[in-house]
Order: sequence, then C-alpha cells, then structure tokens
Amino acid sequence: MIHRRCCFSLTTILLAVLMVATLAACSSSGKKWNPDDYTVKSGDTIFTIAWRYELDPEEFAAWNGISLSKFIKPGQRLHTRKPYNFAAGRRTDHASDIAYAPVTGGSGKKSASYSSSQKWVKADKGDTLYSLSKRSGVSVERLAQLNQLKKPYTIQPGQTIFLKPLNTSGKAGAKAGTGKAGKTQQPGQKTSWPGTVRWQKPATGKVIKKFNRQRIDAKGIDIAGKLGQPIVASAAGKVVYSGDGLISYGNLIIIKHNKTYLSAYAYNRKLLVQEGDSVKSGQKIAEMGRKDKLSPRLHFEIRKNGKPVDPLKYLPW
Repeated sequence: MIHRRCCFSLTTILLAVLMVATLAACSSSGKKWNPDDYTVKSGDTIFTIAWRYELDPEEFAAWNGISLSKFIKPGQRLHTRKPYNFAAGRRTDHASDIAYAPVTGGSGKKSASYSSSQKWVKADKGDTLYSLSKRSGVSVERLAQLNQLKKPYTIQPGQTIFLKPLNTSGKAGAKAGTGKAGKTQQPGQKTSWPGTVRWQKPATGKVIKKFNRQRIDAKGIDIAGKLGQPIVASAAGKVVYSGDGLISYGNLIIIKHNKTYLSAYAYNRKLLVQEGDSVKSGQKIAEMGRKDKLSPRLHFEIRKNGKPVDPLKYLPW
C-alpha cells in the first residue's frame, strides 16, 4: 500500500512539473494560451468562424490584427473575445477582401505530381490524404499535422490541403478570394456598401419553422419548397462564403450586404456562386435541397452585427 502511494505521489509531482514547464515555455515564447481562442481548421474563413461564434466579422478580424487580404492557416489561434488591451481605433475596413484558410488554390487539376513550390491543393472528388501524399511527396503524417486532421484523415471535395506551412507573418504573398471570371476583386479595391438594405424573399413557399433565439437550430427560418427550386439573393451584396464547412448548415452561402447585415442560405442541393462574386437582389444563387431526411427546404438567416435576428421582421412576408 505504501509503495502504491509513493508511486502515485511521484506521478502527480511529475505531471505538475510538466505542466509548469509547458506554461513557462508558452510564457517565454511570448504567447499565452487562452482557452477562448479558436484553432483554425482547413477550410475555415473569417466569416465562418465569426458566424459560428456570432461575432461581427470585421471586429473579429480587427481583434486578431488580420487583414482580410491575408491567409489564415490551420493551427493558427484566433481570439474569439475582444482582447483586454484592444484599441477601437485599430479597426480598419477589411470588407473588400476575404480571409480564409484557402478554399481555392493550385491549378485545381489532378496531375502525376505537384510542383515543389506548390503550397496547397484543392481536393477533388475521390481524393484521399494518401493519394495527395503520393502525388505531393509529403508524408501522410505531415499532411495530417499541417491540416489539423485526425484519423481516419477524411477530406472533402473542394477542401484545401496544405502541402507546406503557410507564411502568415505579414509581408507574405496576399491573395484575395476569387469568384467567377470577371468578378474577382483585387486586393486594396474598396467595396462601396449601401447604407440601407432592401430585402426580398429568398424563396417562395410556406414558413415551416420560425425564429427562436434560444434554439441552436432556429436562428433563422425554414421555408418549404421543392428540390431544385430557385434560391435567390435576398438583397444585393457580395458572396463571402460558399461551401459546406459549417456543421449542420450543409451547402451554405453567406452574403454580405453592407457593414451591418449578412444573410445565409443553407441546406442547398447546388451552389451557383463562389466567394468574391457580386450578386444582385433576386439573382439565383442556389438550388433548394434538404437537411438529412427532412422535407425540401431553405434555412435562411439574417445577422445584424454578427448577431442572429428574426428574418420575418425584415422580409416582405
């Protein structure tokens, strides 16, 4: 019994010493671990992270000193709360670009091998981490580490896979999000946002689920319809997200309308616009789909300064 107690005490002491050493190492490097910080995953964008935490995207970017013309990368830690020493004057207008752990990059075409200078690739249908490892010459373990992936290393079509660490120190090559040909916005090009937003219905149909701020699945409304039915932009704006990286939203589009309002269109069968595209009010942006085994529907949300609001107070229903 005495022997077991001694072993337990030694183990406890060793763990305590290890924790102290880890904290000391973090302190000496000048980086303090904050449990409220978020670890970026492959495919994340400033807008999807802000959406998840119900934050204003521009404030979120400013808290982290991020220009939206620069990349964020898997493993990077971002503040999800306003830093205590944050100065409001440091906020800048980042609305003209899209920051992301890129969902575009590389040539987009499969090849026998990748260029040694290529930093990331876009996964195609049928790709696995093992096939990308073979073509890139980077070990599966290294790819998993760079992209914060855990076994069984599942990747999705359209997901960006990093082949090398991405330099985000500041002067590294910055790229803006791109959309369809002719609609790409260049870094530094300002967007002129309207002061007011003129809303219209994003789809025709009956509202089958109403807004409930307290329910995680009712931060917007559900509109019933038919599979493939047109989904249109509820107001003019710029597409800041198009993909399936937000859990429970399925194929999702987020549109920025001005410095105050964003709208989201979820459960789509097909997405027809990309990040960086400018859209007009009433423009078809997607085809209606369904969530799991539910009947066909559109899940529609409006965010005001990052916070969910009741769409029925804005739409002409």
